[in-house]
Formats: sequence, structure tokens, C-alpha cells
Amino acid sequence: MAKHHKHKVKKHHWENGFLKTVETFFDTVEEALEHAKSSDAHVVKVYNTDGELVHTTQLTGNTYA
Repeated sequence: MAKHHKHKVKKHHWENGFLKTVETFFDTVEEALEHAKSSDAHVVKVYNTDGELVHTTQLTGNTYA
């Protein structure tokens, strides 16, 4: 049976001086990009099914905890 890879969104948030990372998986890159655009995380990265980075977003301004 072939392994089904999914598109991954990694969101990075600073909370009380700690970096929190959350990964969410999607069937299509369009769903992953839509989720990334609606996020308020400090950094959001979208990876394709091969694990290659296809999109990144970073909040501007000082996010240092």
C-alpha cells in the first residue's frame, strides 16, 4: 500500500517566552495556503507532499519575547 503524503502547515507562536509549533495537514495545497493566510501566527510555513517549502509568511515588527 502506497503511503499518502499530505501538505503540511507549520505555525510558530511565541507564548510567554516559549516558541510553540503546531503542524496541520491538508489534502490539497490550496487548502493549506488558505489556512496559512488566515493564521495569526508569527511565522507560517507551507510544505508540499514532498516536504519542500512552498510558502512562508512572517509577521512584521518586533516579536521577540
